[in-house]
Amino acid sequence: MKTNADYSQAEGPLITRARRGNPEAFSELVRIHSRRIYSTSLRILKNHADAEDNLQDVLYKVYKNINRFQGRSRFSTWLVRITINEALMKIRKENFARDAGHTELSGEVSENKTVLDIRDGHPDPERQYIAGDLTEKAFHGLHPSLRQTFILHKGEGWTHSELAASMGIAVATVKSRIFRTRARMQHQLQSLC
Repeated sequence: MKTNADYSQAEGPLITRARRGNPEAFSELVRIHSRRIYSTSLRILKNHADAEDNLQDVLYKVYKNINRFQGRSRFSTWLVRITINEALMKIRKENFARDAGHTELSGEVSENKTVLDIRDGHPDPERQYIAGDLTEKAFHGLHPSLRQTFILHKGEGWTHSELAASMGIAVATVKSRIFRTRARMQHQLQSLC
């Protein structure tokens, strides 16, 4: 059985060939990573059909944008980020469509004038920006393995066992990474206040 380290070493040439348009190399990357993309999609979307659709959307996006992968992170990390973004986009679109179809317009009629009470259900952009900025600052300077472990556990709901198996490390190491990341992030945020 191949470990993540084996795949990481083998991926470099595959990625290079896939960037040059080699369909066999891209197919091999798909074979290696499609299970992770599907399981991440399923965790977020909670529906097999939606997870399968998201898998296809992600693979299409990766195929079209593989030249944008710069190698600053592991290829699997890049794929997971795309997977999460696509799944969240799907949820946003569904929520928007549902909200648009069920918008309740309450009105008051007074002297032949109608006043509609329309509420914006979208998140506050300023709050989103501040949260994103704080998150970026909290993660600043963390080793990529700590950051990845923390994000997969807290952000995507991976269990300690799943992370340990995926990364080829012990469960105790996973727990230690999560604890150290949380402690360093708290320290980073406290230093900002």
